[in-house]
Amino acid sequence: MRVHYDNEQDDLDPMNRTVIGSSAQLLELLASRKNNAPFFVRLFGDNGFEIMIGVGGNVGCAQYSRSDGSPPCLMAVSSRPAMKRGCVEFLTANTPTPIAARYIIGFDEVKAIAIDFLKAGERSNVVSWQILNPKAVREDIERPSDS
Repeated sequence: MRVHYDNEQDDLDPMNRTVIGSSAQLLELLASRKNNAPFFVRLFGDNGFEIMIGVGGNVGCAQYSRSDGSPPCLMAVSSRPAMKRGCVEFLTANTPTPIAARYIIGFDEVKAIAIDFLKAGERSNVVSWQILNPKAVREDIERPSDS
């Protein structure tokens, strides 16, 4: 399969709307943007599904959904959480979007999810997936530090 790349933060990203057909090209693209301020990338195929990936240094997040926005909206959850409480804000159109700690995953998992989506157009098995909980950010910020 091939996917389209869209940097949701930077309209001037020269790779916007590029069709990506190889794992090497996708990994190079993600790695080259890893050290930007945390932001969202949208990868979408012709199969009606997309992955919204948060890229932010050694961590990120991933949301799998239909391209038309219909439910469900699934969030990647790691068996080795990168954080236990709080949130990370990822930029989209210069607007910080907080993502709950429970949905923050390691950058290696982000890359694996992206590659699996490129190969099959489906969500990856390297993580589990949960329906997005709209209260997650508040709950993870308010969680006691010993949890």
